[in-house]
Amino acid sequence: MRPSARWIPYRRRETTGCVGQLVRLGLGILLIGILYLLLIRPQISSALGRTLADLIAPVSTPVEVADQAPLPALLAALPAGQVTVSEAEINGYLTDVQTTLPVDAINVRLRDGRAIVTIQAYGVTSVVSSGVMVRDGELIPLDPQVEGPLAMLISASDLSTVLHERLNAELNRQNRQIVDARITDGYLSIVTTSR
Repeated sequence: MRPSARWIPYRRRETTGCVGQLVRLGLGILLIGILYLLLIRPQISSALGRTLADLIAPVSTPVEVADQAPLPALLAALPAGQVTVSEAEINGYLTDVQTTLPVDAINVRLRDGRAIVTIQAYGVTSVVSSGVMVRDGELIPLDPQVEGPLAMLISASDLSTVLHERLNAELNRQNRQIVDARITDGYLSIVTTSR
């Protein structure tokens, strides 16, 4: 009799094919994206929002320096009562101011109750838009949005929160209060009073 041959199962060597590598690469990119959105983007967003707000309305500088910033100078020039400005006047003012900001161009459009700001900086164009309302003497942004490459770095809520705080802090510093604000096609109407 012949000794029985023992069958040893053939073990197939597992190789990772192209599909397996693509799946792993996709999962890795997804994990990096999630970590960026949860951990890194909020930090970058807050820092960029504060930097932008410091350029527009610095808070920790002497009064003489703060009054030279765009927002304090603009609010100081507003008379008490109702003021209506056109988007052409706003863009003319921004043309004078944009030399102090790190941007190539800024353009404001006032449409359908929203201010739409197109910003060109560092070779890219982004759009920031928001509606406005007044509550308890403070200007509140409505449904702020950031579109374009800037949206990858900063969230609309972070930017609007910082700008909202700086604007209202500057109004308080100048003993001013906003009573009403409306955006109509091509015009911004603001009603202010002294405190």
